[in-house]
Amino acid sequence: MTLDEYGEDYESTMKTRMASNDLPDIFETHGWSLIRYKEYLADLSREPWASQLNKAALGVIQDTDGKLYTLMTTGSCLGTAVNMNVCEKAGVDPWAIETWEDFNAACEKIKEAGFTPIANYFTSAGALANANGSWLSYEGAQFNDNEAMLNGTWDWADFKTILDYLQTWFDNGYLYADCGTIKQADAIERCARNECAFIVGIGTSYQTAVTAQNPDVVMAMIPICASQKGGARFCGIGEGASFGIWKDTKEMDVCKAFLNYVSENADGINSAAGEISTLPCQTSKSYGMGLMEEMESHYPNVFYDNLWDRKYMPSGMWGVFQVAAGMFCEDQSEESKQEVIDYLRENYTDLHEASQE
Repeated sequence: MTLDEYGEDYESTMKTRMASNDLPDIFETHGWSLIRYKEYLADLSREPWASQLNKAALGVIQDTDGKLYTLMTTGSCLGTAVNMNVCEKAGVDPWAIETWEDFNAACEKIKEAGFTPIANYFTSAGALANANGSWLSYEGAQFNDNEAMLNGTWDWADFKTILDYLQTWFDNGYLYADCGTIKQADAIERCARNECAFIVGIGTSYQTAVTAQNPDVVMAMIPICASQKGGARFCGIGEGASFGIWKDTKEMDVCKAFLNYVSENADGINSAAGEISTLPCQTSKSYGMGLMEEMESHYPNVFYDNLWDRKYMPSGMWGVFQVAAGMFCEDQSEESKQEVIDYLRENYTDLHEASQE
């Protein structure tokens, strides 16, 4: 057996190997088992571990016909991190938050109590980008632009609604004054000092880092809000350690045996690493898994889907969203909103066209 590590060249190397239909017998699908790799992967839905995967994993890796192309042993879950200490002092019940309107009402109470409601920082693109689906994509959302986004014809007009909403965070003073320059480490430190309540679109590693700095802080996770009442409250799920088998391998039985071995030993591996397991845990649960289970007890119908940018945007948009977030943070005027939309549309169009070549 040969183990190859492609490092930062993984994406380009795999694209080259796909073009020549010469892939490794087993390879890491790193979030793209359905979107990019499925035509090269064997269906694993009849494997013994397939029926044990939790619904969060299935929301990301199960195809519309029920097929599975990867063994997903861990996942990242992006929701809204909550400092329960701050919420309690402000008289806010975060479990009662359903819509973005509810979220703003909670933020107003938190601000009045002397805390900063939202610790989001605009030096990162992903947090807020992955909340876009609540307006644009999911059941009960204000808009449904999925088909246009996927086929490259989306005009981004509906994105104006998201920018108008985000403007309320600035206008109402819900964000840190230096939200354009702080980084995640700063947000973690401030939350550990019980200064702030929420951060939207973040993974459970954030809560883990906060409690590592201050074990007395009680953290929780709630789903991303719905854009209107009755809409889906969701969490973005990313494939963590996920392994697929090349459909043309000459060693199919050996490959399946290896994945079965990984699934049987995933519990200990995930517990040691502190990752969110997608398979049943028999030993100790990770902190992140505990947060997910607590959230599901309050929101039994939470909707799990692939990370929004990964599912609906062409490859390369992550960095574009980061630049756009910085533009909007500096200027929330109507002219700036249009510049942000134009910038996003132009890059989206170019990247989509490049993906079709």
